[in-house]
Amino acid sequence: MSKFFKALETAERERRQAAGAGPPEAPPAEAPRAAVVEPAPAPPAYGAPLTREASRPQGTWEALLLPPPPGEPGEVDEHLVSLLAPTSPAAEQYRALRLHVETLRRERGLRAVAVSSPGRGDGKTLSAINLAGALAQAPEARVVLVEADLRHPAVGRALGRPPGPGLASYLLDPAVSLEAVVERPPTGGFAVVLAGPPSAIPYELLKSPRLAALLAALRERYDYVVVDTPPVLPYPDVAILRDLVDGVVLVVRANHTPRETVRDALAALGPDRVLGVVFNDDARPAPLAAAAGWRAVLPRPRIA
Repeated sequence: MSKFFKALETAERERRQAAGAGPPEAPPAEAPRAAVVEPAPAPPAYGAPLTREASRPQGTWEALLLPPPPGEPGEVDEHLVSLLAPTSPAAEQYRALRLHVETLRRERGLRAVAVSSPGRGDGKTLSAINLAGALAQAPEARVVLVEADLRHPAVGRALGRPPGPGLASYLLDPAVSLEAVVERPPTGGFAVVLAGPPSAIPYELLKSPRLAALLAALRERYDYVVVDTPPVLPYPDVAILRDLVDGVVLVVRANHTPRETVRDALAALGPDRVLGVVFNDDARPAPLAAAAGWRAVLPRPRIA
């Protein structure tokens, strides 16, 4: 590498001499101009594709998709107790949440419910998956989980699913059909619409009329549509999704979510849109109350 750095030094000196007035200085004896240096390392294999991608026209919908996040599909997250340990005490809490949702379906015709949180790390994604799993345990229940958090999608990773087309693909490309983005994982008993490829314009995608059309079609095909949304406060996305569902379940994590943040999230959603509050990761036992809100003891979240 010493020859390589000497060559860089010589080239830099020659550029400075060519830019200035007067004859160039003679090179030092220890670094003659005729010296043969090692060639610079070849660029990595991914250099050319990145260059071509950067120069491609930006009018196509593919240009609005970002590279997929690193990581390989793996095992189902151990905190998905409704799927992996349906008889555990934690799974019973989600079953109680399921009862509340089923009651609202009978009384108010509820079909689509969003699961959100004030901020990141509260456990909303795990709660959404566990709720979908609990609802799917009912005989003949048709349940679909929609991952509408296009900013930090985590449903696929939690379910151990490989990346593929999803909601972002459907919203961007009219040629993508609903059937192309609905899949049924081997675990859980419910269908899933994953977020799909990360997008550079998540808010604009959610404003697409195709989102309302997708949710309307899913309402016709399924008894319950569970929507995992972005957190309420950092992003404006939930303001769009809130009006496309029948209500929102707010997940709050004990010893993590500030009280004022919870108040701000409830105010942002509107009291008439909140179906209840799940108090997550609390070590103290507490029953669910069939009031305006309820409190559940749920397992410690790892993703949100």
